[in-house]
Amino acid sequence: KWLKANPGPVMVENFKVGGLAKYGLDTRLRRAHFFAQVREESGAEMKAAVESLAYGEAGLKATFKYYRDHPKEAAVDSYERDAKTRKITRAASQETIANNVYASRNGNGDAKSGDGWSYRGRGFIQVTGRANYKAAAAKYQEVYGDKTVDFEKTPDLMAQFPYTVRSAVCYWLQHGLQKKADAGDKDADVDSITKVINLHTESYAQRRTHFKTAYKAFE
Repeated sequence: KWLKANPGPVMVENFKVGGLAKYGLDTRLRRAHFFAQVREESGAEMKAAVESLAYGEAGLKATFKYYRDHPKEAAVDSYERDAKTRKITRAASQETIANNVYASRNGNGDAKSGDGWSYRGRGFIQVTGRANYKAAAAKYQEVYGDKTVDFEKTPDLMAQFPYTVRSAVCYWLQHGLQKKADAGDKDADVDSITKVINLHTESYAQRRTHFKTAYKAFE
């Protein structure tokens, strides 16, 4: 229903430019798997997405090993809520959180480098980390033929349309996910793609549901 009622910029972009085989989206299976992941990564409205790191203390510890190992910092960096009104009385230190949890990973420098914040998750498939931004830019230039696009130099570009969509397509192709999609329509086939995109996510079941919806929509 969500796909038919509000196909959004993903559908507009890919059908507008044509040549879906070039983007690994030329079969029902491939499109259904792609949309299953995009639906979960970017939300039901499939709008430009930038990762939110607005966590409470418990959420920080549950989500990130860094804060399980540094519980005192979790108490300082997280947001606080009023116990009665549930209103947030102190905002989370999102930049600090990003720099801590993504330090020295995926091509990022240490926490002081600021890379964690600069290269936090963006786009319809949340690309994260300097090395992944650089790889996405190289793939973009190959697929779309535009040498001026450089996500590493201008990371905010990935949060703007059409780059939100195109970065997801580039990630899809980089990791050969179109070939994984060819494996079939079983839950295990959806899970195999989810493991590449977000191995430790708790949304495996949701992505399976999204796949079923999209697969039916593409009949």
